[in-house]
Amino acid sequence: MKKCGFLPCLAAVLLAGAMLLGSMSQVSAKAMVRTGELLDAAKIMVAGAQNKAKEINVPMVISVVDMDGNLVLLHRMEGSLLASLEISPNKAYTAVALKMPSSDVKKLAQEGQELQGVAIQHAGRLVEFGGGLPIYDANGKQIGGIGVSGGSVAEDTSVAQAGLDAYKEGQQIGAASGGILLDKAMLAVVAAERKAIEIHVPMVISFVDMGGNLVLLHRMENSLLASLEIAPNKAFTSVALKMPSAKVKELAQQGQELQGIAVQHAGRLVEFGGGIPVYNKHGKQIGAIGVSGGSVAEDTSVAEAAVAAMKD
Repeated sequence: MKKCGFLPCLAAVLLAGAMLLGSMSQVSAKAMVRTGELLDAAKIMVAGAQNKAKEINVPMVISVVDMDGNLVLLHRMEGSLLASLEISPNKAYTAVALKMPSSDVKKLAQEGQELQGVAIQHAGRLVEFGGGLPIYDANGKQIGGIGVSGGSVAEDTSVAQAGLDAYKEGQQIGAASGGILLDKAMLAVVAAERKAIEIHVPMVISFVDMGGNLVLLHRMENSLLASLEIAPNKAFTSVALKMPSAKVKELAQQGQELQGIAVQHAGRLVEFGGGIPVYNKHGKQIGAIGVSGGSVAEDTSVAEAAVAAMKD
């Protein structure tokens, strides 16, 4: 066996150790790719809320946000108010931004009260009426907010509370039907998340209807914050132009027929892959999947897994 001096041997040992640690770090990072504790909890909450909405026969938009006010999950039930797509997340945002139920804001925002005029802050995202509730873990620490919109204030609040009650029970429950599109999207997201975990890339997965409006959004733990806009925009592109978002790049090149199109629709059109149209069994487009979080190839593979699941 060939001998070496102390310093060369020490250097070799340190290098080998660094390589081993780097390798272990990569394995550890891969192993940690998951849906995430908050998303898993949100799925229980939304299922409980959706079941309550079905029980009272009022279609709702149900949202969960994290402590930074960013969406973790959104479900839009068939027949819910389009305005609720903004109101629901804003109620959840209010519950984290002010750390109180959104219903408490109204009293405190009256003329002469300490929060007078607060509703115009935060780009109008603060809501003064009920339906937004803080989410607390088992230790009493706030971990996010749930927001519900679609009915009366009392109905919205009861649905949001049902979501919190389901979370406190701590058991996985099935969600009542939220309509054909949402039901299909819920099946698709299971396949998409499974694929994202398989390739070790956390993703934001979204589905939009033919009006380009969100039906579902899931944000996996550690996915890129930018993907919260990119994923729905990829799906929007696939319904606005009725083609995969990957195809737009070729057609938008200088001299091609769609040159400059990316600046249309307030910049929502995306020129790279990850957005795929979804068709029913009769070949009619019914919406689109949009995925963002990795490379274009990775995003596309996850979107394809979702679309394949919707065909089953």
